[in-house]
Order: sequence, then C-alpha cells, then structure tokens
Amino acid sequence: MPRKKKADDEIKELEEFEELDIVEESPSSSTKKKKEKEIKTLEDLPGVGPATAEKLREAGYDSIEAIAVASPMELKEIAGISEGAALKIIQAAREAANIGTFMRADEYMEKRKTIGRISTGSKSLDKLVGGGVETQAITEVFGEFGSGKCFAKDTKVYYENDTLVHFETIEEMYEKYRALGGEVPFDTGFAVPLETVSVYTFDPATGEIKRTKASYLYRERVRKILHLNLSRGRKLRITAVHPVLVFRNGLQWVRAGELREGDVVVGIRKVPANSLEVLEEKAYFLGLFVAEGTSNPLSITTSSEKLRDFIVEFIRKYDGYDPTVEMRRGLYRILLRKKTAEWLGGIAASTAETKSVPEEILNGDERAVTSFLAGYLDGDGHVAGSHIEFVTKSKDLMEGLVFLLKRLGISPTVSEKVINGETYYRIFITGEDRASFSSVLEVSLIKNSELPGGGVGRYPPAVARYLSALYSEFRLPKREGETAYHILTRSKNVWFTERTLERISDYFRDALNRLELTKKAIENGEKPELPFPWTVLRKYGFTDRQISNYRTRGLPKREPLRGRVVSALLREIEEHEKIARKAIEFIELVKKLEFYEVKSVELVEYNDWVYDLVVPETHNFIAPNGLVLHNTQLAHTLAVMVQLPEEEGGLHGSVIWIDTENTFRPERIRQIAENRGLDPDETLKNIYVARAFNSNHQMLLIEKAEEIIKEKAETDRPVKLLVVDSLMAHFRSEYVGRGTLAERQQKLAKHLSDLHRIADLYDIAVFVTNQVQAKPDAFFGDPTRPVGGHILAHSATLRIYLRKGKAGKRVARLIDSPHLPEGEAIFRITDKGVED
Repeated sequence: MPRKKKADDEIKELEEFEELDIVEESPSSSTKKKKEKEIKTLEDLPGVGPATAEKLREAGYDSIEAIAVASPMELKEIAGISEGAALKIIQAAREAANIGTFMRADEYMEKRKTIGRISTGSKSLDKLVGGGVETQAITEVFGEFGSGKCFAKDTKVYYENDTLVHFETIEEMYEKYRALGGEVPFDTGFAVPLETVSVYTFDPATGEIKRTKASYLYRERVRKILHLNLSRGRKLRITAVHPVLVFRNGLQWVRAGELREGDVVVGIRKVPANSLEVLEEKAYFLGLFVAEGTSNPLSITTSSEKLRDFIVEFIRKYDGYDPTVEMRRGLYRILLRKKTAEWLGGIAASTAETKSVPEEILNGDERAVTSFLAGYLDGDGHVAGSHIEFVTKSKDLMEGLVFLLKRLGISPTVSEKVINGETYYRIFITGEDRASFSSVLEVSLIKNSELPGGGVGRYPPAVARYLSALYSEFRLPKREGETAYHILTRSKNVWFTERTLERISDYFRDALNRLELTKKAIENGEKPELPFPWTVLRKYGFTDRQISNYRTRGLPKREPLRGRVVSALLREIEEHEKIARKAIEFIELVKKLEFYEVKSVELVEYNDWVYDLVVPETHNFIAPNGLVLHNTQLAHTLAVMVQLPEEEGGLHGSVIWIDTENTFRPERIRQIAENRGLDPDETLKNIYVARAFNSNHQMLLIEKAEEIIKEKAETDRPVKLLVVDSLMAHFRSEYVGRGTLAERQQKLAKHLSDLHRIADLYDIAVFVTNQVQAKPDAFFGDPTRPVGGHILAHSATLRIYLRKGKAGKRVARLIDSPHLPEGEAIFRITDKGVED
C-alpha cells in the first residue's frame, strides 16, 4: 500500500476515534447530536465513519441488526478498534434495533401474531405444526430410507464396483455387501452401507444418463406385492407405493398402485456399455460356446463347416493345440481340452438351464457385445424375414441377452413357453430394432445379413397426442401422403415409427423457419404470412374487423396503431418459437426412450423381503432391461406453497434453496405448481437455487442468501422461505470419527446461529432436512436418530420425524417444539406434492 494512502486512512480513523473520545469527555459534542438523531445506517452509529463502515460491510456486517447481534471481540478484530469502542457501537445498534430489551409476555404475544405461516399442503400436517411452517423459526424434518418403495428379491440390477460391472439379483447384491460391511436396523427393516458402488441413473428432463454413486441398500418384509405385466414381455414386481416413470402428457412418476391397463411405462432405449476391450474372435467364440457348448464332454457341436473351421483355427491360435473333431449324424463335435476349460471358467460346467453371459462380455465394449451376440446367433439363433429369434431354457441367460441387446439400443420382446413341463424363453427382435441388429449380422459368419426395414411402431399414441397439442398452435400446409400430418391433426390410436417421428420433427422445424420469415417481413414493413391464425390478435385488444383488415390489406401505416400491431405479432412469434423449440427438444428426448404398455396389474401374496437401492443424487437407477427404477417431497411442496397469497396458505414470497445433495428438481416444482393452478415458469423464477459442495461453501451461501434477502425485501416478492437440503450431509462426510466431533459441532453451531439470525431479522421460515442414522444399541423402540447431536436438537425450533404408513400414507410425528404438544399427522405424496 502506498504510504500516502495509508497515512490518509490512518487520519480518517483517527478522526473517527477522536470523535468517539469527545463523546466521553463532552456530552454536548456533535456526537451526542448524532446519537439523538435516528440511526438508520452504519455511519449514523457513534464512532463509525466511512472507513470503519466500509470495513464492517466488507466483513458482512452491513445492517444495524447485524451489528446489534455481534460480539465486541468480532468488531474489534474487523474494524481494528478498541473493545470499549466496539461495545459502545454495539449498544447504540441494539438501542436503534430495539434488541436486548425486555418486553412483557402479553406484548410478546402480540408480536407473535405477526409471524407468517406457510401451509404444507396438508391440513392435518398444518395443524400438527401450529397452522403451518413458521417464519422466525427453524423447522427440521428427518426420515427413513426405504419408505416402502422396494423391489422383489429377484429383480435384476447391474452396478459397478469401481469399474467392474456386476449383473445379479438385488438380493444377491444385498447379501454380498452385508457380508462385507454388516447391516444395521433401520425403520421396519435393515440397511447396508455402500462405499464404492455406482449405478447408472436417468434425468427425465434432459434424457442424460450418468454414472452416480449409490449410498445404501435397504430391505424390509412385506405381505403383498404388485405384479406389473408390460408389453414386450417386461415384468416388474414392486410394492404398490413405488413410483414408476410413465408418460402422461409428459414424463411423470406415478405410484405403481395407481397404474392401469393401457398406461405407458417409460424406459431407456440404450443402456450404457462398459469399456473393457475383448478380442473379437474370443467374444465370438464365447457366444458360440454359450449357444452350443456342453460340459460332458467339453465340446461344441455344429452342422456348419464354416463354424467348425473357425473353432479349430481359434483354439489352435489361442490355446496352442488342435482340437479333436468328431463327425456324428451329419454334425461336427469339436472336443476341447482342460486348457480351454480353465479360461472358460464357470460356463464350462454350465447346463442348458444354468447358462449365463460371461462376466468378461458383461464388462466388454460394444464390439465385444456385438461379436458375442453374433456367435450366439450363429450357434442357436434364427433369422426370418420379419424377425430375429433366440431360444434358451436359462432365465439367467435370457436376462443377460436382453441386457446385451439393450446395450446396443435394441429392445427385444420376450415370451415364455412351457413344453413338456420345461420353460423355454424366446427373445424376438422385430420392427425397427432389426436395423439396430444389423451390426451383429455383419459379424455373423453364416446368417443372412439383409433384413427388411420398417415394421411395428415404437412410439405410443400418447406421444402423438402430446405433439398434436403443440402442433395445433400452428397453421402449416399438408404434405402429400404424409403419415406424420395425419397423426398430428387426427386422433389416431396407433403406435408410430421412427421415420414418422422424424417427419413430425420436420414440421416443427418448418414452423421455426416460417416464424423467422414472418419476423423479417414485419421488420421490413411487408405484409406477413403468419404460420398461426390472425385471430390471436384478439387477446391484445384488436377487434375482428381490424384483424380482417390486417389480414387482407397488411399492417396499418399510421403510428401508434402500427406499433401496437407489430408488438403484438412479435410477441406471438416469440411464444410460438418457444412452442416449436419445446416440441423439437421433446422429440430429441423421446428418441432416447423406450415405451411399454401396461397389460395387467395384479396385487399378490408375497410374504418375503423387498429391496431398494438408495441413490441420493438422482433417486433412480436403470435396470438391465432399460426400465428406470425410482428410489425430497415436503421441501418442494413448501417452495410452491409459499408463493401463494396468504388467504390460500402462502406468504406471496420467494424461496432460497441451498442444495447439498443435488436433490432439488425443477421438474417436481413444475409438476406441483401446475397441479395447484400456478404458472410453473413464474414459480421457478421465484426460487433461487445454489449447490453447496462442502460445509464451508454451505456456510458461505448463507451469507450470499442474505444479500438476496435484502435485495428482495422491498419488492412484491420478498424472500419468505430458506431451505437447506440437507443440513448435515457435508458436515457428516467431512468430519469423520470422534476426534473431529468437537470441531464439527463448533462449526455447526455457528452455521445454526446464522440461520437463526436470518430467520429472526428478516421474518423468514428456515426449513432444513436432515439425515438419520441407526442406533445399533437400541433394543427397544425406534433405532433411528437424526444426526447433528444436541447442538442441532436444541437449535431447531420444531423437529418432525417422517415415516411410512400403510397403503402409501406418510406419518409425520412432532417430536420437539417449545409450544406445541407431541402428536402425529397422516398425509400422502401426490402430483400436488403433500396432501391429506
């Protein structure tokens, strides 16, 4: 720092402190006058001049209230003043802010009448918490993992441990990790922690598939379970409350118990493949062996000379010996030795009923998968004019083959057939999936590589209806012989093809081009040809006679009328551009999806364990057959409810959301807003979201939140709700073990103090979610406990424990409140969020 500037700063500070000294010596000084006048800014405080005020503001003490609740030592260090001077500043701030004074209880009662309350969406839950979630308070909720959203024990899952793919039932996965890390009692079941497990998850908004860490496996016993039979032979066995991704005028999560015949369940067209490189000849050989190999003696049997020659040559090159070839009844049997058996592993001893896809292929890249399927096709597959077919007696192999096909973007149809008491699984590839299978046929040594295109449609009528509603906003000419046009303009209950979807996309791209031409014509003063009805001008106050004139004669010449018409048309063009882009984005998403029609829903006796994978970041994971299986509702509901007017249970306010586990979902906000009659776009605009990446960042965001709160204070939408979801996630992961507990709790105390200060000073409801842990030594009662210890327990104004009830209900229990009795409320989670 230059000496002159440093000297100037010291002179300024000296003048300020001299002024403070005068106060002590002379009550008639100018500072006394300063104290007598109303204190509104920091500079109005005694002893605070511009230089000191600037230091305080830089440190975050930018209001009288913030100074009032500070400690003398804090101000001393920040401003570089004596402790006595800091004390005088704080006392003056407390007097100005009316903090630190006592009031009678009846006066305090009157003050509490100004507290705002946000409806939770459930009258019973509102009653439990005293009329709604209060401002000037911290409300904490914590709950369980499973919540009854579980799968049958034989549900196949695929996951990665580090980088190795595993393909097994969820029960087998649970037992494996229970043996490694043990299990703890949790709610009505048990939980097993996962450290290195990742699954693939799906974002319904963007269609993005990504690798995501799973944190727990959960299980509990249930009496009944739902059997969902879907088209293409897909089956799901899940609990009735489990959400299923469906298409209902867009993608929605719907409880399995609410599904009906004809509903459309959504899956992923292409399951992500792993990257292990496998020698293509080896992968092909493995496919041949799984199809035609036997264990006693270890051999492969084929009628094809071409396959016989390939097997002999491969074994010679790979294992260094010439296998014996026998000829029986027109079939070649190639006998393999122990050296081959060693690397074949478990499949060398498998039978027709126990065959499976080798782990090497499950971990292989697309080339390995393609070569394996080509080998299996040549060994035991059938190619017809209309379809490709595989047959096996092994359920494990059937599921493995479906998994491999999904990794190539193929969604086969599966059927079961019982012959002489034995079950055979048939896998069919039909319709447009045959084109995707062409890469396998190219590798095949003996099968026909040419298949006709076209066939059965892959997109359901519900998708056509959704696109039709968007298309109805436009007026585009019919194209000769276009199926797409008829689907968009008529109600057709047919599944349509990829080619038709592409043509539909062309219509919307055409609409965008026409809108651009219309915009240019208006800007150039020409008569525009609108790709939408002229009658849209009615909503801008124009009469039918005026509209008729503009349509036939062009835009008016005189201002300001011309400007009004131009402004209205440009606004409509902008709105229609949004619709066209929305349709094009939706079509791109749909191309990544597969659709299955619900054929039947049946509730059956089960009386066994059900399981769930806990994936905190996305709350879903992709099954091997491509179905998306679901895994923070109250906070999302409050973020919408707070924006309602007071007479409807809100505070007409905005929301700040600090997200520590990537659980905020704007799609869920949109859904709740739409179902409660709010504009979803406006609702999202009133929510300010920030992702916290560690505990320090989380605490910093509270400071940044205060800036938004002040900025919005004088607007028509002041901040009335601050959500921290979840409060303890980072504190818990960063401070592990008893040795770090004291440091963690001190830091947490500071964080909670900041939250309380914001709640009190700005009349805001602070809503925090919390994690739970199982208490192993709890032999009686509920073993679950919220994390955070006594500091959090004493800081939260209200503590609410959420657990599942029967028939999809949820139970909220108020376990701690300074003024309300303990009690319970029952509610449900629906499209509206929280409801009675």
